Amino acid sequence: MAELFYVLLGAVFAGYFALAGYDYGVGVLLRLCGRTDTERRLILGALGPFFLGNEVWLVAGLGLLLAAFPLAEGALLTGLYPALFPLIAAIVLFTAAVQIRSRATFARPLWDLLIVGSAALISFGWGASFGLVLQGMPVRFGPLPIITGALTTALFTMHGASLLAVRTPDPIRGRAALIGSRMTFSAVVLVIAAALTAAVNAHAVNQPVIAAIGALALIAVILASQRLRRRNRPGLALIATGTAATLPMIIAAAAMYPYLYVDLDAAHSLTLTQAVAANSSLDFLLATAVPVLPVLLGFQAATWWIWRASPTKPGFY
Repeated sequence: MAELFYVLLGAVFAGYFALAGYDYGVGVLLRLCGRTDTERRLILGALGPFFLGNEVWLVAGLGLLLAAFPLAEGALLTGLYPALFPLIAAIVLFTAAVQIRSRATFARPLWDLLIVGSAALISFGWGASFGLVLQGMPVRFGPLPIITGALTTALFTMHGASLLAVRTPDPIRGRAALIGSRMTFSAVVLVIAAALTAAVNAHAVNQPVIAAIGALALIAVILASQRLRRRNRPGLALIATGTAATLPMIIAAAAMYPYLYVDLDAAHSLTLTQAVAANSSLDFLLATAVPVLPVLLGFQAATWWIWRASPTKPGFY
């Protein structure tokens, strides 16, 4: 039962990174791809129908973590507090700034700066959190969180560029495709650097073979997105970059198995079976919370279908 909920937890967070990842990537690219206020409104309008719905996956993931693995939730959130506090603050700021920008008739460059800065902080913060978890608790400075933070920033930016290549007109589309292509090499180098650094400094990597296979898979997906971009298949490139955005989290989770929380003092580490809730609680979750996941998927698919046409004029934001 613990393994089932571990997989479900990973699936929910994968949905979050695949969908909200392009939100943050678009935020990073706002000023790089948008040269005028109208272009920047088109860029944010590309997110319009999906923006708030994408954040639901984060709420669902944190709720599932709290309900299914209460001991690990307390240890992880407490241990990662120095990283999670600015991360959550940036998510709140980003969500507010995107919606306020189009309504504000003053200081729009300031709102743009807040959007770009908070999006970059979120992108870096998630990757840094993965690196800190792999290093083992308590939190300490080291090269791995910096490298993994840079990696997720690159992956989210590529994902945002893929969305803009699908949902914006030229010249925005061309700029986004060019940035996505240029970031491919950097992303591959960062994957290799993260893998090598983790092999030396990651105390929590219990499955090194799986971690190595995951790193190779991530490189393959990044290169596939570039190939699809060059073959003018932007929709498939978006799926590829979305997959790449989820893989760092999946690799970290698989590499740590069977532990959910690893402390440098082994007595404080928690395996899945130690951290999981009682069977009665898990049975209740299976009957109530798990059926909600297909509803979330259906809602997301319906939203994409309804708003599948690319916006041609500013709207939403």
